[in-house]
Amino acid sequence: MRLFSEEVVSMFSKKFPLIFFIYLFSTTFCFAAEIKQGTISGRWITKDYGPMGGAVVLLFNKSVGPSPSSEKFLRVPDATAIIEADGQFSVLASAGSYYLVMRKSSVGDTIGPPQDGDLQYYCRDKMGKARSFHIKSGGITNIGTISEATVFRKQQPKYVKGMTAIEGTVTDGEGLPVEGVRVFVYTSPDMAGRPRYASEGTGKDGKYFVNVNNKGIYYLKARSRYGGGQPEAGEFMGGYGESTAPAIVKVEKGKIRKGIDIKTNRFPGRGSN
Repeated sequence: MRLFSEEVVSMFSKKFPLIFFIYLFSTTFCFAAEIKQGTISGRWITKDYGPMGGAVVLLFNKSVGPSPSSEKFLRVPDATAIIEADGQFSVLASAGSYYLVMRKSSVGDTIGPPQDGDLQYYCRDKMGKARSFHIKSGGITNIGTISEATVFRKQQPKYVKGMTAIEGTVTDGEGLPVEGVRVFVYTSPDMAGRPRYASEGTGKDGKYFVNVNNKGIYYLKARSRYGGGQPEAGEFMGGYGESTAPAIVKVEKGKIRKGIDIKTNRFPGRGSN
């Protein structure tokens, strides 16, 4: 059964790669097993900017990891949805508890971590701690109308003593550092579906740093595009270890696993010899 034509799939995956990436994974999983899902809905209509049409709602599963923090680490959202022109939104997600963030990009691109000038709403309680919402199977959780928005200002990640993290260098086929590549952290060796964490883009020195928040065994993949999807010609891609046998990265609580260097190569493009 074909749900969409090849032209529609190609157009959507190029325009919204992160959302297409999450949708594709979710759809595949749904055919494999029945998922108990519910909906979280509401409206984002601010006092100063009006309806936040075109913004994105990001849900982060509380059971998977800590509340998102752009100053410490980057979590990849577990569910997303684009807000409609009148400010209304509805997000379908597996039953569970979620942290909620909404963001309207200052450059018209909803993909990737927040950038300077983005308008953002991060749901917190009166004490400033991240607030979570529970989604019941088959139910609808309506959070009402959100009228707040703050201008995001990017800060350097806070590398503090006792942080649990991974760091290293991303290089090309000649061993030279690669700039603008992100490292994605997975908990399974097949590295399929959504990654658990992501790094900021590497600098000119090719260095990356990922706070994984907790001890464990991880697997790493590097690529230029943040939102996943089909690789593009010229994009840097690679992984830690061999392509047929990804290497394990074991991280202890409160320590930084150093020297986890990743070799990448440019994707030649489909149909290339």
